[in-house]
Amino acid sequence: MKKIVWLLILVAPLLLKGWYVDNFIYHYTGTRLLGFTQVLFNDAVIYGGILILLYLSLLPTMMRWLAALLRLAALLLFAVYIIDYAIIVNFNTHLALGDAIKYADYSYKYIQQIYGLSDFGVLALTVLVLAVPLYFSWVRFKSINPYVKKWPIFLILGLPLAAAFADNEKYAHAWIYKNVIDYNLTILSEAAPYSTAYVDAFSFQEHINCQTQPAQTKNVIILMVESLSAYQSRYFSGIHDWTPNLDAIARQHQAFNNFYANGFITEDGEVALLTGLQPLYPPSSYTDDGGTSFYSFYNIKDSLPNILKQQGYKTEFLTTADLEFGNTGVWAKSIGFDYMEGHDQPEYDKWERFHFEAAPDEALYLRALARVDNNKNNKFLLFIKTVSSHHPYINPENKEKSESAAITYTDKQLGRFYNQLQDRGFFNNGILLIVGDHHSMTPLKKAEVELYGQYNASAKVPLVIADGDQPASVESNQYQQIDVFNSLQGLAVGKQCYSDWKGVLFGEAKTPPKYIIHRRGDNRDMVSIFGENEEFLVKLDGDNTRVTSRLPAEQTVRQLLVDKINALRIARAKWALTQSAETSD
Repeated sequence: MKKIVWLLILVAPLLLKGWYVDNFIYHYTGTRLLGFTQVLFNDAVIYGGILILLYLSLLPTMMRWLAALLRLAALLLFAVYIIDYAIIVNFNTHLALGDAIKYADYSYKYIQQIYGLSDFGVLALTVLVLAVPLYFSWVRFKSINPYVKKWPIFLILGLPLAAAFADNEKYAHAWIYKNVIDYNLTILSEAAPYSTAYVDAFSFQEHINCQTQPAQTKNVIILMVESLSAYQSRYFSGIHDWTPNLDAIARQHQAFNNFYANGFITEDGEVALLTGLQPLYPPSSYTDDGGTSFYSFYNIKDSLPNILKQQGYKTEFLTTADLEFGNTGVWAKSIGFDYMEGHDQPEYDKWERFHFEAAPDEALYLRALARVDNNKNNKFLLFIKTVSSHHPYINPENKEKSESAAITYTDKQLGRFYNQLQDRGFFNNGILLIVGDHHSMTPLKKAEVELYGQYNASAKVPLVIADGDQPASVESNQYQQIDVFNSLQGLAVGKQCYSDWKGVLFGEAKTPPKYIIHRRGDNRDMVSIFGENEEFLVKLDGDNTRVTSRLPAEQTVRQLLVDKINALRIARAKWALTQSAETSD
């Protein structure tokens, strides 16, 4: 009986992952067992490694201390497998080494927040978690006699051979059934450096058009809503009806129903909206800060806060999240914000806390209204970052745990905030931009893929611009987050510029970009580029960066796309070196 229990514990994560991936694949292909069999083929290497380590630890000639180390190694590999599965299910991506390093310093706080644990609780949980593997590693088990039971070793050694049946190139979403080791090896090309010879010989010129226009001094609120996605809105997609208030606002103002996030995480949205730079990071290693948040995007002089400050604006950054997470507070200050608030604002002390120690969105909007009132005699930029719709989903009012419940709450508070701005007369001389930071970190819905396509769907977020001077309209041309920065910059300085890679959202120069770049979260070594009528995938690989999509296109177009990506990443690498030199001085 014990053997059966141990066997079930061992294979349970494999079976659960196989079942989950099979359902994931079935949504797109209508084919059963494709995902399940590919999980078995890919993960046979992992399970083969676990079983070999366990088998060797039970050999009668094995020294006890070495047997303990072998079992600990097997348990560590098993734990990594389970964590990877949990991340796939919850965040629609794999466990990446870069992420593990990047968020390691905040993981302690995050565990406390999610499970409501005190320091003592975390300590007790840690002791419990460590005690089990330590006991398992050191306790004496009945040894395997390899001369009597030879068949297990042949079976175990045969497992890695199953990997020969893995097909990781045929299917667009093959990333999901790759094993965690293969996935991390594949995305290593993202860190491949450009050679000095390549950089010295490289040049890229982007044709930029500019025209003057009357400068305007309207107050600006950018409301970046966590995980707000097009599929959640009946107005923007027709798929779900979770955002009736957002939809009502969209009908009354300027709605952009073909709008894209430039990245897949919150900091990507912040970089795009507030600096106008594509959130593409330079090739880097973890030893040169390449694994840190906002790497190469600190101290941007031509940021939106700095530009508006030159025009006499006061600039403020508000969130209920912990500003230490991802070093957000330090970054926001470095790009010029005059004032910042996070979870430790005293007014939030009376509110219940949720993930990232954040008070609910209702509390955030009350603070935002207070800041609007405080700045009634100033020109101001107010950047608001919400949290309540972040995974794991929970409605702060009724504690219902589901995505629909969390988004419904988020939409309710958003609608209330909009109405309170109306009551204050904000729109007499103010613009409110409501935008998602990125697509929700959940698997794509079948309806999304059918509506937008498998690559476009992962980047679709709503944008609504509420401006009292502009009539209601619907814009179907493609736009992106960096166009928000570009348009607000032009509005403030009276000079509006645009190119094939950046557009203008409003005014006489209103122009959609010809190409939109999206940093992918599933395949980290890939970048999506959305053209007006076609889409491309670019593989990040240093000097060998290339277009991999099979779509027909002229060679000049393909070279243009590669050159643009390389230009962006080389520029960030040079900026990072400059900042590093200034810091060391």
